[in-house]
Amino acid sequence: MARQLKNLLKKLSHKDPAVRRSAAEELSQGDERAVYPLIKALGDSNGGVQDAVMRSLIAIGGETTAYMVLPLLREGTFIRNTALIILTSIGAPVVPLLYTLLRDKDDDVRKFGLDLMGEIKAGVNVKQVVPMLKDSNANVRAAAAKTIGLLNYTAAEPQLIQSLNDEEWVCFSVLEALGEMRSEQAVPAIGALLNLNSSPAVRYVAIEVLGKIGNPKANPFLMSYLTYADSDETNAVIKSMIQIGITPDMADLTEHLIVMLEKSDDEDLEIALRGIADLNCRTAVKQLINLAGSLDTSILGNEEKISQIMDVIKKIDSEEELLKILDDPEIKYRGRSLTITLLGEIKSSRAVPGILKNLKDTSRDMRRASAKALGDIGAKESIGSLLDASQSDPDAHVRKAAIQALGNIGTADAFEPLISLIEVEQYFDVKEEIVRALLKIDEKLFLENFRNYNNSIKEITAGIIMDIDMLISLAADPDERVRIAAVKGMGAVGGQQAALQLITYLSDTDPEIRKTAVSGLGSAGYCPQELVSSLDDADQWVRFYAVKSISQTCEDKDQLIGILSRMLNDDFVPVVMSVIDVIRDIGGAEAYETLNQFVDHTNDDIKQKIREALDTL
Repeated sequence: MARQLKNLLKKLSHKDPAVRRSAAEELSQGDERAVYPLIKALGDSNGGVQDAVMRSLIAIGGETTAYMVLPLLREGTFIRNTALIILTSIGAPVVPLLYTLLRDKDDDVRKFGLDLMGEIKAGVNVKQVVPMLKDSNANVRAAAAKTIGLLNYTAAEPQLIQSLNDEEWVCFSVLEALGEMRSEQAVPAIGALLNLNSSPAVRYVAIEVLGKIGNPKANPFLMSYLTYADSDETNAVIKSMIQIGITPDMADLTEHLIVMLEKSDDEDLEIALRGIADLNCRTAVKQLINLAGSLDTSILGNEEKISQIMDVIKKIDSEEELLKILDDPEIKYRGRSLTITLLGEIKSSRAVPGILKNLKDTSRDMRRASAKALGDIGAKESIGSLLDASQSDPDAHVRKAAIQALGNIGTADAFEPLISLIEVEQYFDVKEEIVRALLKIDEKLFLENFRNYNNSIKEITAGIIMDIDMLISLAADPDERVRIAAVKGMGAVGGQQAALQLITYLSDTDPEIRKTAVSGLGSAGYCPQELVSSLDDADQWVRFYAVKSISQTCEDKDQLIGILSRMLNDDFVPVVMSVIDVIRDIGGAEAYETLNQFVDHTNDDIKQKIREALDTL
């Protein structure tokens, strides 16, 4: 070992940087004997060697390494910064050596000692840091304040509060420390800094720290300063007050919040919205609508902003303002559409006449929003207009919204018109909505006449209805699409009765039915032996979906590998690929051994996938 160490140390002086770097890396496994040569090598001209040396010193670590690295704090910038990284990375063993640095004649060394304590944290005796708040050097005093804050030493709050009167640079660090500690007892002293004798920079930081502390005692200081604050300070004051918590007696903030709203970036928008909601600021509703209406929904993030704005308007007592906006010609159609949506969501019965006018607007989006809002409100007087829209509107989206609204209202008057409409409607998704509406209005009446409906209606119903007996009946229908929809519906219904029925379809002569039954058992969460037997089905897609469903429902992963492993011999490539994915995701030694048996598969694509899976296990 000694000979090997000697050889490596010799290579640290080799003319080839690659050799020096390799030697430095290998010395990471060494002991204290390698520390001094490595420290000397920190001055190497090659950056790669320097990096390897630093990492090796960190790896060796310990108090001895720390002791020998400490003197480097007096060297030039590069060596000193590297020493700080090494000492910080070594961590707790360094701390006992740092207290002597606090008595050093060099101002920078004292500061570095404090910085290291704040970075390392573990094992630091903070009592020895507090006297450094009286150090002769401002940078050292600032470092002491920062370290006390990082270590959350609340016993030093009185000393920190006294240091608020120190010079500006120190005051910043003291404020930061008190903010980190959430020092409530410091609030009056920090609030006192909000005077025109303090520097603008100190005032701004003090405002932010008061918000961070979050104590209501700060609000009078912040509110009083608003009279003198410039625009940037005003935003900061409002942010802090909102962080602390706005109360109804702060109504004077309304004007500031609206200005902030108009000029806000993403962060300020969220804060302004919170303040508007807390103050129940009804006068901001129009600005909020205009802002939401101006946002381009094709830009990432704007949909979320619109949702935030809509939520705030709903929190405010906003009905009166929204009704005014509905008739306001200055509001563009996008804003009006959002207004209609909001009036629907707050179920404003007073808005019905105005919304009915917009149900005949030239804009498709306006008509669709109006139909949905009328359904949300549930107003009976809108039934006639909604029936007209469901039958005669040229846009399928509007017709669909009107039909959904009729279903939500649930009026019997709409049943017969909707039954007639389903026979002439062209679009499948609109027909689906008609069936949903009819089931909501009168499910019993709709199902009584079921035999008279065409196959399209039966298929749609099978995909919606949750009645297992009706689904069993539909599964015997002559039309294949109806049968498939019914079997799929059983999987969505779930439960033991549905699962037992699905098992019977695993032997159906139609492979599409078998495939649907296999998928349905997976959706229902059942894994009977009959499902496992479907792995031998003659139809390749039945086998494929059997793999999927078994992997979803079999809780014993070791057993699952055993069940599926034989499918690695299947002659249908998608089946084999699916099995590989399942076994890889299970992981573990058994998964590796199972896949490794097929590493030389005859199919090149399968072979490659197996090897990729093995690399991850």
